[in-house]
Amino acid sequence: MATFVLAGTAMLGALGVALDYAMKFTGAKDIMSTPWRLAFPYLGFLKFDLTGVPIFCAMAFFGLASGGATAAIVGVAITLRGGVDLVGGSMKALAEFSTMVGVYMALGKLKWRKWVAAFMGPVVRAAVMCIANIIVVPLYYQVPFGVVLSWTPLIALFNIIQGCITVYLGLLVVEAVLRRASHLLPRDAPALSWPR
Repeated sequence: MATFVLAGTAMLGALGVALDYAMKFTGAKDIMSTPWRLAFPYLGFLKFDLTGVPIFCAMAFFGLASGGATAAIVGVAITLRGGVDLVGGSMKALAEFSTMVGVYMALGKLKWRKWVAAFMGPVVRAAVMCIANIIVVPLYYQVPFGVVLSWTPLIALFNIIQGCITVYLGLLVVEAVLRRASHLLPRDAPALSWPR
């Protein structure tokens, strides 16, 4: 079973990388982010994408450690794609992993209703990423602290929207797998114990 989980994690990590690269190099990420960039041009570095969906599936099918490993794989790929941009890759990995922690806690531990509890992921993501941006952006990009602080509500909004894209699309994929191929999942898959 450990080999199956490792293989599933690697496959979903590779799918996340493929989605990120495909969206970046086809321009889909820019097209998807155009309304945000037009509304908030000074926050154009924040881009919407679908790379979190395989990370969500890894967490749902194989557990939080698998989701974390998948987020790390995607983070490393983003770092390498950006010319060794440690901030971009690590911030993406942190954002997606914090989303998984929120969902995992709400659904797996607290047993809240699925479609409501899933919103806990974007909320946790927004809180974590606001704190991370307040710390990292002034240090790494030399943006004044007061400016970054004034961006915080918009950073939170972006992360809630991106978190909802990840979580709710991820839930649709998980639901489809549970309906058609739940027998292929490990017996202890978190999604199997989530409230219906």
